Amino acid sequence: MLPAMKLLMFHLRDFWLRTHTRNLESEEERQEESTVEGGTVLAWVHVEPADVTDRVAVIRKAVKNLKWHARKGEVDQVVLHSFAHLADESAQAEESREIIEAIGERLESVGYRVHHTPWGYFNEFKMHVEGPGIAKVFKSF
Repeated sequence: MLPAMKLLMFHLRDFWLRTHTRNLESEEERQEESTVEGGTVLAWVHVEPADVTDRVAVIRKAVKNLKWHARKGEVDQVVLHSFAHLADESAQAEESREIIEAIGERLESVGYRVHHTPWGYFNEFKMHVEGPGIAKVFKSF
């Protein structure tokens, strides 16, 4: 079986981030800070090279899993964060970005409020992860 997208999902009570260090030279220098309150699903998304060739199916499966997790947590917000450390191989940065943005667009089209962490940056995080086991889910597809 080919390597596939990885999602590490957390049901959060609240989430705060601040940009720390730019890690992609293609991105402009900026300082950003934001808070998401009222419950959200935070998804650390790892896009692998094989996902680029099967983009439609990968996006559909990611959206399905994120909607499932949001329903379980009874939230209507999702934070998408590119996290290239859940497997050995990663898709190219721009390809990953396109897929993650497409996932966000699909979620927005069905009523979710979607937040993206700053692209091309290492970030500081504060998050309150809920306690139930379902609040922490890993999927690979």
